[in-house]
Amino acid sequence: MIPALIVYGIGGLVSGFASLISREPYPWILWGRIIQGFGAAGTSPIAMALVSDTFSTTEKSKALGIMEASNGVGKVVSPVLGSLIAMIIWYLIFFTYSFLTIPIGVMIWFIIKEERSHGERKNLKIYFGEIFAILKAKGLSLILCLAGGFLTLFILYGILANISDIIGGELKRNVLKRGFIVALPVMTMSIVAYWSGAYLKNKETLYKKLVAGSLTACVVCLLVMPFLKMLLYRLIVLEAIGIAVGAALTALNIFVTSCAPPGKRGVVTAVYNSFRFLGIALGPVFFTSFYKSALKPGALTAMAGGLALFIHMYLQSDLMLEYFGVKKLR
Repeated sequence: MIPALIVYGIGGLVSGFASLISREPYPWILWGRIIQGFGAAGTSPIAMALVSDTFSTTEKSKALGIMEASNGVGKVVSPVLGSLIAMIIWYLIFFTYSFLTIPIGVMIWFIIKEERSHGERKNLKIYFGEIFAILKAKGLSLILCLAGGFLTLFILYGILANISDIIGGELKRNVLKRGFIVALPVMTMSIVAYWSGAYLKNKETLYKKLVAGSLTACVVCLLVMPFLKMLLYRLIVLEAIGIAVGAALTALNIFVTSCAPPGKRGVVTAVYNSFRFLGIALGPVFFTSFYKSALKPGALTAMAGGLALFIHMYLQSDLMLEYFGVKKLR
């Protein structure tokens, strides 16, 4: 995690100095952001695997809920803090990334005590053979969880970007207010993720129902959204989507981190987080001109509704919770 944070900080420096020195900084800013992407890829998956390995069965759901909530808090703070920093100097935000990674890396090095008994060295062929065996054994259940992680964040951040553009047209000068409005649904997601992590403790039979129900709620919100003309009503529906996504992600995190034994969770959580990041990245692209035709809302509604039905019918909770300490689910 520490080298990943260093790479992330270097990417911020590239973008920051390019903005400061270059006459045409935009290409270099993009390169700096790409470097930051490589750095960020080494943080969330490893942190998720580490939390799952560190905490006991009774505390794992709460710990993963806190982690999802902290992930969301970062996304809440970023538009507000970014707005404040941009009011000083617009490119100062790139240097801020680098300043933050240093104390975080130091705290990780001295505070976190990881379990070293899982650090078994193996031939890469044997290791990936074991990973493919996990993927084969979990089959459709794991694929449904990966799709759930992708689609929930695809919907939330896609609609969030769409509404952000609308707000940008109305609040051109009030950047800080725009940042606060955009942050609200993600804050809701964080609060619900924290609460559901504590609530789901020792309630394994609710996980699948919670994911399927959350996706169904997203379907209802997607059906309602095109008919709402007032921005306030759209923001209320977006809050409802934030609630649904926060509940779903905590359960999905538990499923994914519990489907593999210690020592093999890193790769599984890396694949899962890749799907999540793809949802965040592709959502804003898909939601461009979302309300100008019925094709996109119809396709997304069918996708979310179909996934909710498939999860309800085919997701095997006992198989996914094999290493969660669950003997038999009824």
